[in-house]
Amino acid sequence: MQMYELQRKVGHDLGFKSTIFIGLDFLRDKEMVERLKTDRDNYGDEIAVWLTSDSKAGGGQVWLIRREDKKRVVKNSIDAYIEAFGHAPKSVGNYVMDADLIEIVKEYCPEVEACVAGCFEEGVKVFHGCNNSWYLFSEGMPWGPWYPSKTHSARPAKNYDDWAGVVAVPHLSRDLVLGFENRNDFFASHPANIQRGLANEGYSHEYDYNLCDQYRMQKDFNDGMSYYQMHVSPGWLSRNFNIIDPDKITQTLYIETLQYIAELRDNGEVEVLTFNEFAKEYKKQVEIGKPTVAFAKDILMGSGKQYYWICNPGHRLLVDTFQGGSIGDLRPYAGEYAAVTGPDAKNGRYLYNTYPYIIQSQYRTGYKTHSTDGTRTTLIMSHGGESLDMCDYNTTVEAINNNGNIQQLVLKPVEVKFSDGFTAKIQTVYDFLNDGNILITRRVLSKSDALGELLLQEYVKASYGFIEYPEDMKDITLYCDGEKVIDYTYRNTQYKKEGGKEVSALIPEISTEVVLRPETVASVVTVREGNLFSPYFTLTAEHIVNEDVKEIKTWLQIKKLQV
Repeated sequence: MQMYELQRKVGHDLGFKSTIFIGLDFLRDKEMVERLKTDRDNYGDEIAVWLTSDSKAGGGQVWLIRREDKKRVVKNSIDAYIEAFGHAPKSVGNYVMDADLIEIVKEYCPEVEACVAGCFEEGVKVFHGCNNSWYLFSEGMPWGPWYPSKTHSARPAKNYDDWAGVVAVPHLSRDLVLGFENRNDFFASHPANIQRGLANEGYSHEYDYNLCDQYRMQKDFNDGMSYYQMHVSPGWLSRNFNIIDPDKITQTLYIETLQYIAELRDNGEVEVLTFNEFAKEYKKQVEIGKPTVAFAKDILMGSGKQYYWICNPGHRLLVDTFQGGSIGDLRPYAGEYAAVTGPDAKNGRYLYNTYPYIIQSQYRTGYKTHSTDGTRTTLIMSHGGESLDMCDYNTTVEAINNNGNIQQLVLKPVEVKFSDGFTAKIQTVYDFLNDGNILITRRVLSKSDALGELLLQEYVKASYGFIEYPEDMKDITLYCDGEKVIDYTYRNTQYKKEGGKEVSALIPEISTEVVLRPETVASVVTVREGNLFSPYFTLTAEHIVNEDVKEIKTWLQIKKLQV
């Protein structure tokens, strides 16, 4: 209670209206309820429900219990809230709220408008970091607010009929570089977690301010909208075994971060809202299906690394500028993979509220970290019998353009040099469409020899998965120009066609079709299965660039597979 009182005083002294999440035990604590009523009436605080399991369900976390137990937990929590405060709650939350849990909440309490529904990229790495004991697999979701789908809470709804009826947010605002590459629970809008990641030096914690500023910057790419939140429970502020700093430092970092946000508010640079107030504003300003992008820079390690993220109803995707602008993560939302968690989950993946990937350069390797490389995209450039890989070259972001439902990323040109002295300058441009289609343009801006021939191969290597371990690929079929050419049997079979129009892979397990289709007819298209040591599939399209051809355009399409 001492740390809760500290949080109360600091927040109110700074003029903040807080959203306070409380579980069933506190809802039945009359003294606590009266204190919360006073803060609600005097300061405008919002009181919200934090859903917790009970002994009748066998304990554990609420997203991992049976549906009938979820119903009882929701009923008991909502009823206790109404009895305590005389009205229904507008906000509920937990580390994960799967599609089942959100549906149950909305059915029992339609007044709920906002949910804390997941932790951005909290899964495999946190599981390993917590000695394989933190069963919170919730990856592949948006990093900011979203309208969750009825069939998978980590997937944004494609339209009103697909919407679960609430505005969802992640538990914290994560670092969009380190949160992908490292343990994301170390690097987020939670000063104590920053201490766990050793990103502070005693009382010095510039990282906290820089992370807040990086999220504020996202308004430049999202029609003036950005979102940042701090969600800190009292137990993090005193005698927490995860933190090596003295409590005085922990509490000072927390207070100073709030003071920074208050200063931004006082200068008119941010607006501070309760959770439910934000949900109302979000619904006014952001239409269902609207894409969100993020430009992320390394703000801790000094590497100069830049990531571009995009999230729309068709996909969630990351472009890695340090690997030539390759796609390092791709979640095929267009496939509308459906899932819930708990022991009665029908697909047998009881733990995973992760949305599956088809490219994931951290879990399914990536360039330079495997004998034959892993899931990724790239451009293979060939001249004079020599091939170069665009992933060997660093680039940076040149422009981010918002054209409504088409988002464009322009990367700075890369100059490549072959051993015979031939050079070429190539620029990559992505156009991301809301339906899952991605247009990849490779502009050949210059060549040292205008007549020198250059072969460009658009290259996609993919699989599907939820964690690091491979899934069974035997149901996958590979196609060329609409004709099935390979049943996946792990034999490294390849099919090649001159003048082919497209190659594709059908993945029934996640209801997804992946298509690589040159906008103009390629000289050669290929499709290839892998083997058990390299369980992937590869799609490529080759183009010859000469004095008449200045650029190539290729569609990478993500489609829903009708099964």
